[in-house]
This record gives sequence, C-alpha cells and structure tokens, in this order.
Amino acid sequence: MPSNLVVITRANFLPLTVAIVFAALAASFYAHAVFRPFDALLVMIGALLTHAAVNVFNNYFDYRSHVDANTTKTPFSGGVTILVEGKMKPSDAFAVGLICLLGAASIGAYFLMRAFYPLFPILAYGLVAICLYTPILSRIHGLSELIAGSGFGFMGLGAYVTQTGVIDGPSITVFVPVTILVALLLFLNEFPDAEADKAAGRRHIVILLGKRRSAWLYVGGLVATYASILLAVATGTAPLPVLVSLVTIPIAYRAGRIAVRNYDRIPDLIPALASNVIVILSTISLIAVGFVIASYV
Repeated sequence: MPSNLVVITRANFLPLTVAIVFAALAASFYAHAVFRPFDALLVMIGALLTHAAVNVFNNYFDYRSHVDANTTKTPFSGGVTILVEGKMKPSDAFAVGLICLLGAASIGAYFLMRAFYPLFPILAYGLVAICLYTPILSRIHGLSELIAGSGFGFMGLGAYVTQTGVIDGPSITVFVPVTILVALLLFLNEFPDAEADKAAGRRHIVILLGKRRSAWLYVGGLVATYASILLAVATGTAPLPVLVSLVTIPIAYRAGRIAVRNYDRIPDLIPALASNVIVILSTISLIAVGFVIASYV
C-alpha cells in the first residue's frame, strides 16, 4: 500500500511544491522580515496535500476516460498505469485524493481565520481547479495550461500571504514566473500525449496549434519567464540577487532547441522534457536563494 500511495500521488513531482513554497517564504522574509515557523510548516504540508490531491484526481479521471490506457509513457508524461493494471482500486484512489483534499482544506480554513480577504479568492480558485480540472476544465479549448500554471502560482502567492497578510510586489515576483514555468511543464509534457488527449475530448494548446507552432510557443514562454524576472529586478520589486536564477538559461536554451527540432519525435523529445523539469525546479529554487541572499546582504 505505501508504494501505491507514492505512485498514485506521483510523489516524484512533489518537489515542485517544495520549491514554490520555499520561494514564497523567502520572498516574504525578504520583504517583511517575518518568518513564522509553525505557519511555514503548516502551509508546506497544506501545499503538498493540495498537489497530491491534484495528482490523484488527475490519475482517477484519466483512468475513467481511458486516457492513461492509450498514452505513450515517458519518465515525464503519460500518467501512471497503477489503475489500468489493477494494482489499486479506482475507489481507493478517489478516497486518497479526497483525504488529501480535506487535509489541505482544513489547513486552508485555519489560515482563512487569520487573513480571510486576501486568501479567500486564492483558496476558492484552488478548490475549483482541483475538483474540476481533469473532468471539465481541461476540456475547455486552450485553458488547461493556464489553469495548471496559475494554480501553482496562486499556491506560492497564498504561502506568501500566510506569512505577511498582504499581496505586494515581491509576491508577484514569485507568482508570475511560477505560473509561466508550471504552465510550460504541463505544456511540453502534452506533446507525447496529444493524440490520446484529442481522442479523449481534450483541446489543449498543443492540439489546437499543432506541435510545430507549439514548440515555438514553448520557446516564447521560456523567454517570458526570464523577462519577468529581469523586469521584477529592474522595477525594484525583486532584489538584485534574484538574477542568480538566470543561470538556468543555457539549460532552457537546450530544452527549447530540442523541442523545436524534435517536436514530433517522442524519443528524441525526451531530453527536452528532462531539461524542462531541471529548468523549472532550478529557476524557482534559485529565485528563493536570491531572496534569502538579499535578506542578509
């Protein structure tokens, strides 16, 4: 059973949440010189439960729609086969997702009592996204990447608010690149799944634009990520050390080049998927490091 939980929650993707919350807490400490350890631990647990719930419900509804039975599996896309192979009952998977969601909701309720107005729309958006993303929202033309990216962006924004009680410039510095990067994570991972997703009724951007144009849009998203960081520093909403996150540009360049050249050849695209993950985790983590450095310099 423990191994089933690791698989159904896609625990190997959860470090993304750790990086996002870390960046938000670092930004709040830099901007307001505040760090509440108990609240930080609680928001980290809540964020991990939220991410786990998203993953479990995605697996459950993909099983129900037969997407996972038809996707080409890669280390970064295609879902998991634990339900398809009968290693876990769908009802048990749904129960795990519900438990994770209820756990996250209880933590969210705790924070709502302390900062209702800035947190309520963030948590409400997250609840809708978790419950409706795979069965409904992912079927709306061109919306899935935006919902996924902004959902994790709001996760960082919410973590910031739990420490500070406000939304301000440094919090937006975390929100914008996180939103773009997580959208790009889903976006590039959709390339191998495009045919199966289309058969299941989804109409995400890769299906709507085609893989060739989508590959160039992916490159544009990478450029937009680094531009947002430069703009934040230039306008003073982020400190100069946050520019350390730009060291991932060569890896991003490699991912973009491979994507443009191999958008329709899945085996040759896999190195781009790997580089994409490295860029996303490293860039967000280095944004956090930049805020920490600025707090002590």
